[in-house]
Amino acid sequence: MDVANQAVENLVTQFSSALDFYRELVQNSIDAGSAAIDIWLDFVPDEDGGAGGVIEIHVDDHGEGMNEEIIDEQLTTLFSSSKENDQTKIGKFGIGFVSVFAPKPRAVLVQTGRGGEYWEVLFDQDRSFTKARLSTPVEGTQITLFLEGDRALYTELVSRSLETVDHWCRHSEAEITFEDRASLDGVSVQVNKPFAVEGECATAFERDGTEIVLAYSRAPVWGFYNKGLALAVVRGQSDLVPGALAHVAFRIKSRYLEHTLSRETVMRDENYEKAMLMVREAAGGPLLRGLIEAIAQLVALPRRWTASERGRYFELMGYLARESAEALLPYMQVPLLLGHDGRGVSLEQLCKQAAADGRVFVEHEPTRLVEQLIEQGTPVIVIPNSSELGGQLGPVTRVIANGLSLEFAKLDALGKVIKEVRGLWARTGELISRPVDVLVGVDVDDRPQPQALIKDAAALLERGFGPEPGLVGRAPKFLRRAQLGLGYARLVSARLHGAPGQTLPLFVVAHAIAPLMAIPTPDRFVSARTERPEAAVNCEHPHFRTLLRLAEHEPELAAYCLAKSLLLDDERALEYDGKLMLAAVGGAY
Repeated sequence: MDVANQAVENLVTQFSSALDFYRELVQNSIDAGSAAIDIWLDFVPDEDGGAGGVIEIHVDDHGEGMNEEIIDEQLTTLFSSSKENDQTKIGKFGIGFVSVFAPKPRAVLVQTGRGGEYWEVLFDQDRSFTKARLSTPVEGTQITLFLEGDRALYTELVSRSLETVDHWCRHSEAEITFEDRASLDGVSVQVNKPFAVEGECATAFERDGTEIVLAYSRAPVWGFYNKGLALAVVRGQSDLVPGALAHVAFRIKSRYLEHTLSRETVMRDENYEKAMLMVREAAGGPLLRGLIEAIAQLVALPRRWTASERGRYFELMGYLARESAEALLPYMQVPLLLGHDGRGVSLEQLCKQAAADGRVFVEHEPTRLVEQLIEQGTPVIVIPNSSELGGQLGPVTRVIANGLSLEFAKLDALGKVIKEVRGLWARTGELISRPVDVLVGVDVDDRPQPQALIKDAAALLERGFGPEPGLVGRAPKFLRRAQLGLGYARLVSARLHGAPGQTLPLFVVAHAIAPLMAIPTPDRFVSARTERPEAAVNCEHPHFRTLLRLAEHEPELAAYCLAKSLLLDDERALEYDGKLMLAAVGGAY
């Protein structure tokens, strides 16, 4: 085989499917300005009545057509194309027509006309050709492939052809019809379909000659198009799509996008990067806003959800959970979460609850504990099932965790030692709990002795330290009076009671002293919150009973030890212990 024939053979075999020639011919027709393209198949049986015959595949357009010069310089000469550097054309390499030889036709007939010239070019199966002038006018270009086969092969070819044309050309800017003319029940369909995508919150976005449709989807499909013809259609995992868009189905149609020489994927150039930037902008803009609106509308319904509404809400929350924490910033005040009292709750409200109670409560069904929390003014958020707090956070709790991590990041600006939002997110999971896992009953204890010790510890956490005001000018700067501000809005003595066998903590917290309060978390917003919680100290805890005995002889030391214990449980001791000791002995200066 000579070099020229080998080059042609390589081009013919580059396509993943022998029927991909449909895409190439349609592309050429669109480039020729055709507004309509007719694809039709027919079967001509052998004259002897046998099972065999000739399968005809026709692709007819109404475009500019070709004159003799174009035939000689482009149709029959590889790699010669006037389309190069022309962004109004799709084809770039002048090789699309060669694809007609992929299904191994016996012959290919091209009839075309332009400027009063009408021509016929017949290609043999060895790809040699003859050219002849026609006396009958031809509008546009008509291409016919002749294949050997029987009716079974014809029927199969009709099905595969329609599938191929639909895959590559369903969003074509030219009107495409497909017809089976040899079967009694043969199909005759309009191939074109609206440029759309299936999924939730479907959104359209247009800019700079680029059209994007996108939606949230559990099994997304991603399509890349130029003039509506598919350059690549992928699903599952693909390096064409960044992981941040793995939950977003989209189709993008842009004159900037091009396929590679092999036609197998989209060319990765600056135009591709520009197009993907627009996809990300659309996903983080109008699509996300649509998701927020859809969730807020469900939460605002004045009635109990139907089963389908409940399922849709948790599905939508699953998509929102895939977004970054930063994406939630503009929507912190929007009621996106549903409380068990039927009211919408915003992430901002939950952050305030976490700041006051050290907890965010969630539950999948309305229990007696949930009712008690609601009665005392503590919201409890609806989650799909009790496994949401297992090894991995579920859709609702992930959204809550993202919102809380943003609040942690705010604290970073106020001086807390917090470096990365990613690290913060892991810590926020500790704030989210089911009531049954963390709540204990609280009965306030009014006995004078426990209350006196607790009052002294509370004052120590709040009061200044250093020399008396009159000595400030003569004291070193580090000894000048300052306020610790580490206390609680209210600190009381109480008897705690929980489930059988439950180990009760030294103290519990809530936004207010109440019959139900929560075990404190290892990490809370205490040191920088605007709303301080109230705390109840377990007067029956062994450590507290020991401090009560110490207070009979060393009240200042007992108060310091209790204050330090409260800090230790809150993991603030290392940062504030030295200042606490100065406050404890401050009157000695």
